[in-house]
Amino acid sequence: MYQLLIHQRKEKLRSPFWSKNILLNILLGFVGFWLLIMALTASIAAIRIISEFYSGLEPIEVFTGLLFYFFVYDLISRFFLQQLPTMSIQPYRTLPLGKGKLLHYPLIRSVFSFFNFLPLFLIVPFFIMVVCAGSPAIFSFAWVITLLCFIGVNNFLNFSIKKQFISKPALILLLFGMTGILLFLDLREIFKVSQWFAKFVMYISGAPVLVMVPVSLVILSYRLAYRTLRKNFYPEESQASRTTKGSFTFLSRYGETGELLGIELKMILRNKRPRSVMIFSLIFLGYGMILYDDPDNLVKLMMGGFLLTFAFALNYGQFLFSWEGSYFDSYLANKISAFHYIRSKYLFFAAAGIIGFLLSSPYILISPKIIFVNLAMLFYNVGISSILLLVFCTNNSTSIDLGTSQIMNFQGTGAIQFLMIFPLIGIPLVIHVLFYFLGIREYSILGIGILGLIGIILSGYLMQMVTRLFLSRKHQMASGFRKIK
Repeated sequence: MYQLLIHQRKEKLRSPFWSKNILLNILLGFVGFWLLIMALTASIAAIRIISEFYSGLEPIEVFTGLLFYFFVYDLISRFFLQQLPTMSIQPYRTLPLGKGKLLHYPLIRSVFSFFNFLPLFLIVPFFIMVVCAGSPAIFSFAWVITLLCFIGVNNFLNFSIKKQFISKPALILLLFGMTGILLFLDLREIFKVSQWFAKFVMYISGAPVLVMVPVSLVILSYRLAYRTLRKNFYPEESQASRTTKGSFTFLSRYGETGELLGIELKMILRNKRPRSVMIFSLIFLGYGMILYDDPDNLVKLMMGGFLLTFAFALNYGQFLFSWEGSYFDSYLANKISAFHYIRSKYLFFAAAGIIGFLLSSPYILISPKIIFVNLAMLFYNVGISSILLLVFCTNNSTSIDLGTSQIMNFQGTGAIQFLMIFPLIGIPLVIHVLFYFLGIREYSILGIGILGLIGIILSGYLMQMVTRLFLSRKHQMASGFRKIK
């Protein structure tokens, strides 16, 4: 096992990526150092913050409750940012090494991840200055061991979540959705999950023998990750099973438009970058807790309705046609109707908007007017925003590598992605300002919704205009897609 870790270190230092991207590595090093300093500062300042905002409460219990939010954020950050070292075991598969050792290797190596050191800078200073200084040694030891176990649980649980997302994305998205609901209930003080978490940790710390509970959770998460890696030890098998899923054959009954829509959906679910965009968009729905904090602010409600009902369509749609750059020529070579091709994109935006509207509907618990604002913005997004996206994206001419990650990836991003934001957001704002000066500000949402309905009614004519624009641009787009970036 030690030799495997040494080999991995040499592999990283000798990697061309390391030498060719030395500036990026230095930048990432500074970012990591800054995060460690921020965590250390937050831990030291926690005493003053707790005494000022939570006077009269037990500082250790308050700090433990706040750590609940950190652990949730930590797990989500790991899901998107932490690279799993599973591919490093592939060169050893042909050597006389036991499968168990190869599977334990990435799990043990992940313990030395930056994501496991960052929480230590947040927990250890507070532990030394407050917990050790004012609590018995046994209590202090049990408290810190319990929190360290939660770091380990997040680390190993991330393995299982990432692997399960490939085969069972709906299950993982449901898990994230339930987590978001719990956070919402906690922040609204409807159901204080953070308080229950703090009481759980404090109860274990008061009875040190119960430390075996979080230790058992770490062992369980490790075994779960081990079993997940064992099932995915042969990537060609998991890849084969993955490609058989998500065929969307039922869409073929809707003709060529349905078939093209099915191809689009399969491309999203089977490739890393578009799938990452989908995940980011779903998690973005949680921003409604910030955007809808003031139900009387009509502009914030309007922006919230625009973003939440159109999050995925906007994030994915800004790179429309570029996603298909690697096989765009096949559309030109085959007898595919350009109108049906554009119509499939429009229906995809409409379906994405409706799903976004349904997923954001629970925010009606904050204020009933949110559902009406979101409905008006849904009409606007389907009728107007979708057409504007199609028009702007006919200028995309950079192919996108579907297998790369969305994190810190600007491939395909150009001036057009920034310019399209102005009319998309500008039109609702102009309508709102116009109604404001007319003295009927409350009816601006109705005006936006009516404009969207007009766009939906005229969608057939508008799609024909986009089709003509696409036909005039398709060869320039194809020429750009063929270039190696």
